[in-house]
Amino acid sequence: MKKSYAPYNSLMRHMRRSGIEISGSSQKRHLQLTGYYHGYKGYRFNKEPTNLIPYKSYNELRYVIDFDESLKSIMYLPLMQLEAAIKSISCEIITSHVKSSSFADVFEKAMLNGNYEERKQKLRCRDNVYSTMTRRFNDSSKIVCHYYNNDQYIPLWAIIEEMTLGDLSTLIERLKPSIKFDISSELGIPLTFNTDGKLLPKFILRVKDLRNAVAHNRVVFDGRYSGFKARNSLCDIIKQDTGISSIRLDSVVDDIILIVFLMKNLRFNKTQLHKIVTQLIAEIEKLYAKLDYVLYKEIMPSDAHTKLIALKKYIAKK
Repeated sequence: MKKSYAPYNSLMRHMRRSGIEISGSSQKRHLQLTGYYHGYKGYRFNKEPTNLIPYKSYNELRYVIDFDESLKSIMYLPLMQLEAAIKSISCEIITSHVKSSSFADVFEKAMLNGNYEERKQKLRCRDNVYSTMTRRFNDSSKIVCHYYNNDQYIPLWAIIEEMTLGDLSTLIERLKPSIKFDISSELGIPLTFNTDGKLLPKFILRVKDLRNAVAHNRVVFDGRYSGFKARNSLCDIIKQDTGISSIRLDSVVDDIILIVFLMKNLRFNKTQLHKIVTQLIAEIEKLYAKLDYVLYKEIMPSDAHTKLIALKKYIAKK
């Protein structure tokens, strides 16, 4: 008789040999739904594959997966709203400076052009914008196709709408300091640590990293999604405004503080922000109650709960 092939039975046996207690149809089904490589392999370590988390049972792993999914669920809408706000404000301020919505005018009037390196980066930025529009045309973007098919130039608002936050940060990096300062001011980034305007694209890149991780269902609890080491000046700005110490921007909690910092300065509804943080605190407390303390410390920074309590107080301030 032909034997049936049951890969997840084999994978469960492998997990048991690795020290993870797992059995039964319920745990098998959860493993199937989350995926062995996305679920078990993805949540088996903290930041680096060498930093294995000492799980003893699949239930412990499942609690962490559930916690991570709750974080993404809570943060999805705020991140999409913040992305839209950053794009809208950037577009408004750039067009007000050049008195035009034409990217050709932005290229000529708004970008750094003082030396060879600036001119080279300016041309690269232009090429990136055009290649992005070509790619979106090939993807049948309704916005881009509308303008190309009617032989019209694509206005800046449409270009920025089609950009990723990474592309937007590249564009903003090439802008003249006066424009970057005005955008920074709207986002609540003070000039104290931002004298050359170079911190603005760094803030956007930091938002981009968490936004993409949440939108594409990647692991977020340990902050592994971050693509670059944050400058001390970024941390100092957030510390100064929020009054929360020990901001290092090396964890998802610190990045959430950054998101709330920007949203508060953009005057998002305080009730909404308070609800976000309250939900996050509840999820952390739930995880703490379910896990052994030694294991909990492997998942969450020891000051996570304290920081979020302080964040609620910051939101309540005028």
